Amino acid sequence: MSSTTGNVSGSGATQAYYQNLNVKHGGKGASNAAVAAAADKYTAGAQAGGKADGVVYSKETALKKAQSLADAHYASMRNMVESLIGGTSGPQGQAFWSTAANSKPGGVSLDDFQVSDETRAKAQELTGEDGYFGVKKTTDRIMEFAKALAGSGASDATINNLRKGVQAGFDAVAKMYGGFDKLPQLSKDTYDSVMKAFDTWTSGTKLES
Repeated sequence: MSSTTGNVSGSGATQAYYQNLNVKHGGKGASNAAVAAAADKYTAGAQAGGKADGVVYSKETALKKAQSLADAHYASMRNMVESLIGGTSGPQGQAFWSTAANSKPGGVSLDDFQVSDETRAKAQELTGEDGYFGVKKTTDRIMEFAKALAGSGASDATINNLRKGVQAGFDAVAKMYGGFDKLPQLSKDTYDSVMKAFDTWTSGTKLES
């Protein structure tokens, strides 16, 4: 992915929202709360539903295992989002197809971003309201992946750790484009949609971190 979308203008309101969320849920890697919540399950063993084989670990060992698990979930979430939005490996992601969909007929626009008429038509289909890379379906895939990682009865801390992984994935793609404000509007709208979905998920969680 190159930074060929450098002239795409961004929304100041969306940029501010993004920055505020990073302050609220900021930092890199798994949160201390997420690790502590997972460690409590490891030390409790099977009686608390924390481990299928019933092994009870020391607090130190449990913290190490919990940190490893939380870090793995964070990394998996980041990598999934980075691939889906940016297409850093394999097929190109949402940001690429959105740029292609909005390119001008004639094959040159947005700092000489070139696509054929056939590719442009495909991109418009993929990024449409019901398209594979549209806001709704992209949000659904991200949230389905996050909930699969979290498992049932996830704590707020676990959910926020996954949220931070999502933010890190968007951060990585935004860096390739020269900043969040340079991302295609579709990707910024998707970010907002995913964060709202996380808000809903967290507010519906009954377990304490």
